[in-house]
Amino acid sequence: MPPETPAQAFALAIAGRDHEVDLFGGAVAIARLGRDGVDAHALARELDLMAEAVLARAGEGAGPEALADAMAAELFVARGFRGNRERYGDPANSYLDRVVERRLGIPITLSLVYLEIAGRVGLECDGVGFPGHFLVRCGGAGGFFVDPFNAGERPTREGLLERLRDSPGATASPDALLAAVTRRQILQRMLVNLCIAYRGEDDAARWIAALGLRLRLESWNAALHLERGLLHHRRGADALALSDLERYVESGGATPDPRVSRILDELRARRGRERESR
Repeated sequence: MPPETPAQAFALAIAGRDHEVDLFGGAVAIARLGRDGVDAHALARELDLMAEAVLARAGEGAGPEALADAMAAELFVARGFRGNRERYGDPANSYLDRVVERRLGIPITLSLVYLEIAGRVGLECDGVGFPGHFLVRCGGAGGFFVDPFNAGERPTREGLLERLRDSPGATASPDALLAAVTRRQILQRMLVNLCIAYRGEDDAARWIAALGLRLRLESWNAALHLERGLLHHRRGADALALSDLERYVESGGATPDPRVSRILDELRARRGRERESR
């Protein structure tokens, strides 16, 4: 059998209920947008070795605080994981294999590394979709927060609430913004970041591929069909552009983009001419 495409692997990873979603498998599928030869088994083994080192540091019977201390010492001191402040928009920051390889990432991918290792050492952790800066919460709803982008710092709940009060874009309730997010939401946010990175590099081919994965999570989102359709049109993929843009118009849920009618007329006329010439 031919190898799975990233889209096929991603669809398999997100199948079922949210607790059944394979977060690691979904992240590997996303990483394959950057390079085909991502060795999931080698990557998982690398994470296993890190977890073994954390357990050796923490000692037998360590509680959440001690495990988090051992995680910080192993990941951020001994292994040098850090936030890539110099090239924040680099797409490689969103590829799990490259993050582990380079010890560099953005908040959500460094948090994903943390979550993967925490799961291996028995530290209960959840992702927290804090606005503009993904975090990890350890020890359940009443636990403590960890910031993997900032070397495992532990911001207080009070400090985070103060940041929310100072943030004009935070429209949801503070409790909602500090609550755990789902596995699908983590993958969705990774893909949003990656689309922004591809747009910054004008990498239309990979941007289109990332939108395809997003649509597997957000099939209802007509705006993604518009975005992908315009990219297809720019690349001269008429049939794909026509399909996406017609889907966008048929949804009827968004304010029509003024470009769409003109482009659709052009594509339909071209299709008609091609049929007549056959």
